[in-house]
Amino acid sequence: MKDLLLAVDIGNTTIECGLFVGAKLVADWRLASAVPRTPDECWLATSFFLRDAGVDADSLRAVAVASVVPEHTGSFTEMARRFDPDPLLISIDTCPFLKVHYQDPRQVGADRLCNAFGGFRLFGGPLIVVDFGTATTLDVVDAEGAYLGGVILPGPLSAATLLHRRTAQLPEVALAFPDRVIGDATEHAIRAGLTWGIVDMVDGLIDRIAGELGAKPKVVATGGLAEPYAQRSRNFTSLHPHLVLEGIRLINERARSGK
Repeated sequence: MKDLLLAVDIGNTTIECGLFVGAKLVADWRLASAVPRTPDECWLATSFFLRDAGVDADSLRAVAVASVVPEHTGSFTEMARRFDPDPLLISIDTCPFLKVHYQDPRQVGADRLCNAFGGFRLFGGPLIVVDFGTATTLDVVDAEGAYLGGVILPGPLSAATLLHRRTAQLPEVALAFPDRVIGDATEHAIRAGLTWGIVDMVDGLIDRIAGELGAKPKVVATGGLAEPYAQRSRNFTSLHPHLVLEGIRLINERARSGK
């Protein structure tokens, strides 16, 4: 099978892997980030999922990794070399074509670079990508594709866990949108804050960013929790659950083209 790429997004909660045949994502799977793994364990897990997708592991020749968890980066990079002698580890140093207007470009997480690059290639700019993950990030791209910066705040699950752990009597609740904002019970009140409250907070930030841009941007939602929040927002123009993986694919394509 030609043009196979394994894209690996190592996040703080999950490790998402995607198998591309050309530009098509044909399979994806997730591993827990909390579990430390040796390179051998990474290889066994990857080989199993490849077989489950009907792919011979020996036919894989290209691997690209975006990681924000240093303790996992080494194991997955070493594992990747069993398939690809020169895997791409995405960063501003390995991808100098990425246009980043951060004060220190090395502070931008690889996942945010992938969201920005992939989002611009797929949707154009100006653009805001909102990633609902462990953290909720808003990444801003101008009309020419340059990464301008963004906003970082706790993700919905992180906020729910923190609220429960740092208070004596508040329960941990499921992230289900209530029909009414005014909660008539403690659990209802918490759910309203963690659902409608986050929707309104993100909408407010998008409005402020649009004001600073002086233009109406496209707004794309991504991440494992994106769909219910994007559906209830007044600002999102697109939903792309696997934008980081698409960004990895597109950055890999650009980096290996030599152009």
